Amino acid sequence: MIRTTIAVTIPALLLVTAANAFAALPEPTGPPALEEAAIAPPATSSEAQGFDLFPSHHFQWAPSDAKNAQVGVNFGLLQLALGGFNVAAELRYRRFWFEYSHGMDLKLNNLGGFSMTQTERDQNLRVFVPYTTGFGVGVTLVDELWLGVEFKTHRYEVNAPGGPVSSYQTYSIGPVLGYKAFLWKGLFTDAYLRYWPNVASSLDDNKIALQGTDGTVSHAAHDFGVFANVSVGYAFDL
Repeated sequence: MIRTTIAVTIPALLLVTAANAFAALPEPTGPPALEEAAIAPPATSSEAQGFDLFPSHHFQWAPSDAKNAQVGVNFGLLQLALGGFNVAAELRYRRFWFEYSHGMDLKLNNLGGFSMTQTERDQNLRVFVPYTTGFGVGVTLVDELWLGVEFKTHRYEVNAPGGPVSSYQTYSIGPVLGYKAFLWKGLFTDAYLRYWPNVASSLDDNKIALQGTDGTVSHAAHDFGVFANVSVGYAFDL
């Protein structure tokens, strides 16, 4: 009898105590509802951005507006596939960006010579780029999509099979369209579509005669034309 009384009494006491505790909870207090408060949109920051891999960035029609100056460094992937290297430094402020990049040791015969012209491949030329360097300026259009113009100079060393190496310089000015996707905090990847037409070269009439074991071939100064690239880098606020 005593055990039965205890078994019934204890749960009853617990239920009454819990009910009183919940009833005594204070009314929740906090900031006013979002619709009642005017909330200014946060300033764009490289440390706060992110692509949907770590979702904190959401696509917007308004252009990205970096209230603080941002500095970034990135490395091109296409240059690695060509046996070389490229590093670029960029400065972004508000919707504007400025970039300087330098590539080196590019072997255009790599990857089946896809970056060479059909004539260069037919002539079995060796085309080597000791360096390509220059700068660009641009403006953000939509979200992280930006458009700019780049000023570049390229050094070439070219030879026909079995022949001596000839060197020359070209200069190009062309547009670039890119999209910056922040992956995590300041870590980002850039996708580029570029057009680098030659506007001048160090060659007479933009051509050179190359001597080889099979005779002489006429080589027109190499023109990069239209190409795409992807880079990976990191940005941080000043």
